[in-house]
Amino acid sequence: MPQRVLIASTSALLAGRLAARCLASADGAEVVLLCAAGSRPGAIAPEREELAAFVARSARASAPSGAADGADRLTVVCAEPDAVAVELKAWTADEVWCLVPGWDRAPVRGARVEAALTGTVLAALPGLGARGYVHVGPDPAADGEPDGPVRRTYRDLERLAVEACLDGGVGWRVLRTPPVVDASAPVLGECPPGAHRLLWALHSVRCEVEDREPDWFERHPLRVADADGRGLVLLPAERAAGELWRAGAPGELPDGFATVASPAPVALSDVLARAGAVHGIDVRAVPDREGFSAADRLLDLRLEDVRRHAVPLVDPAASAPGRVPATRSAESRAATPTASTGAIPPATATPARPASAPARSASAAPAPAITVTTPEPDVAPPTQPARPTPDAEAPPPDRATPPPVGGASPSPTPHPALSAAAQWDLFGSVRAYQAVAGRTTGTSDRREAALRRRSVEVAGRPLVLYEAGAGDGPPLVVLNALGQGPGFLSRLCARLAPHHRVVTWQVRGTERDEPPWRTEDQLDDVEAVLDAAGAGRAHLIGWCTGAKVATAFQRRRPDAVASLVFLNATFRQNGRWDGMDTKYEADLAAVCRALDRGPHKAARMLGLLAPGAAGGKGNPGSLDAGVLGVLSRALTDEVRRPFRDAEVLVRYARQLVDLWRLDSAAQAPRVTVPALFVCSEFDGISSPARAREAARCFPNARYAELAVAGHYAPHDRPALVAELITEFVRAPDEVADLLRYAELTWHIDTEGTAR
Repeated sequence: MPQRVLIASTSALLAGRLAARCLASADGAEVVLLCAAGSRPGAIAPEREELAAFVARSARASAPSGAADGADRLTVVCAEPDAVAVELKAWTADEVWCLVPGWDRAPVRGARVEAALTGTVLAALPGLGARGYVHVGPDPAADGEPDGPVRRTYRDLERLAVEACLDGGVGWRVLRTPPVVDASAPVLGECPPGAHRLLWALHSVRCEVEDREPDWFERHPLRVADADGRGLVLLPAERAAGELWRAGAPGELPDGFATVASPAPVALSDVLARAGAVHGIDVRAVPDREGFSAADRLLDLRLEDVRRHAVPLVDPAASAPGRVPATRSAESRAATPTASTGAIPPATATPARPASAPARSASAAPAPAITVTTPEPDVAPPTQPARPTPDAEAPPPDRATPPPVGGASPSPTPHPALSAAAQWDLFGSVRAYQAVAGRTTGTSDRREAALRRRSVEVAGRPLVLYEAGAGDGPPLVVLNALGQGPGFLSRLCARLAPHHRVVTWQVRGTERDEPPWRTEDQLDDVEAVLDAAGAGRAHLIGWCTGAKVATAFQRRRPDAVASLVFLNATFRQNGRWDGMDTKYEADLAAVCRALDRGPHKAARMLGLLAPGAAGGKGNPGSLDAGVLGVLSRALTDEVRRPFRDAEVLVRYARQLVDLWRLDSAAQAPRVTVPALFVCSEFDGISSPARAREAARCFPNARYAELAVAGHYAPHDRPALVAELITEFVRAPDEVADLLRYAELTWHIDTEGTAR
């Protein structure tokens, strides 16, 4: 009777490739693929049909010529993380795989999600009736973190897996794999560390720049520092999946630990040159960062994660095919003393398999080209007596059975580095997908939500609502800036919609046929929007002037506000001269006061303000933003909406003067809900310094600043801003620890003190 193999994973890419290998094997196994990749904000998991088609294609490529793809033996389940336990109750399996490769862009968040998945799968083992369990985690030599909580989490998961299997009488293998490369990664919504993060960095910088000046790269190169002497491991996902399957497939392999062998690294400078050429960018490796432009800085920040996962090149020829950098042997690792008193010492023999564990046939499961290692001191299972390996048919000459854990292992056959031609093909395929998607997230956005428009009557006049997404929790209610249309926020709302219900509206009071609409009227509109959305409670997101309106509404209806998010907020107030105004704020204030007193001057003042050019320089002493300080072409009409004629300008000016009378700082100490401030280094419109000072007034606030970003960051970097909002809503007290990126600086903690 064919065996059933259940594969649970946070990575649709690696799990899909592994499922294809299982289907292509000769034993006709049934495969249940359980994908829980929808847990990462901004990374949209593939749909079930899409993932099934990917596995079928991969199986056809792996199977012998003329063999079926095994699609009739595949079941794909895509579940949210909190629904995995329910899904597992519907299945039984002979062998269970849990793949937690540690590829989340935010390592702390990823470790938590993958720990939850591992615990759920291990708890379900008795009900599944499994006789074998294979745990696949990250290779600690490739995670770029010498010793920290993330690495300890994955080592603890290995310990947990081994102990659960020993207690339950289940055969086990613990495998480790470096990050992989695969042309299908972006199609499946994944961006593993290494080359994929490099390609994402180039693509995202290119999108931000060309959104402003399409021909900028024809005249300017991008410069990258710290590339010399480093290399990237380019391990094809198909090869990694093949070795994992041969290492963990049902057979007579002993229980123990093993690591997929890495190919020789490719020099980072070579990868940058090829990836840049594919993207049409002149990328130059330079010795230092002197004279970096803002675009250079942005790329440099986004490559920080790539450099962290790069490996040192042993010599200039280390990236040549067939050359492998020197590594510690299994014997030297086994001889390493325990790190601290009480640590479990390394095992010296293969742990005994309980009598109920299944037999493994050596001939059915040839040894892969992997490195068999001892477990690290802090994660080794309790030492068990050695068990003699039953006699089995000798494997073919080209197959070598790995030795027991703790024994001396022969050097695995080294993989050559990925050839230059294969790199061109891979980078070109990823670039082709990026060009079609036209996005900067590095993940699949094919399900980007369109805002649904509807009109409701409020105060005897129509109020236009825009909605997207769905969900049972409190919705995200987005308060736009005064005088602006929804175009500023469409990208942000589209990236929030897969995880939340999002509601925004057309702010009233500047159109010619509308009556004067002051701050109290804006608060009435917020209340009406909540009623129209059927929401008794909501998370309020205020952009620019919307931040002051959101704060005032929280004081009016504290029971209706779950949290506050302020994006590039302005907390300017009349009569308070703190010296923190940007030049644009000072000019705008002077114009608005003059128009409030003398509206007849509006026609002459229309040309005094050019908000599209603001933002070229940010905080005092900061570098010039250069091309990143130029307004996105998509926002040209939106920015000039309040300045299109004299009458509209007067209405807009009076709205601002009325709003500036509001003392948000006095209200802030009584705001007890969590608050998140997201501002930008190069915001030349709303003062980041004043926003940072305002954040100190809120009892439970955090302040995050985006490097090399301007006032319109929710439009320019919607994926990152949406990720910040989503994680803040999920865990407001932990967001600063969950999300730590090189382009993101956290300044304020929960006590309101500077970090």
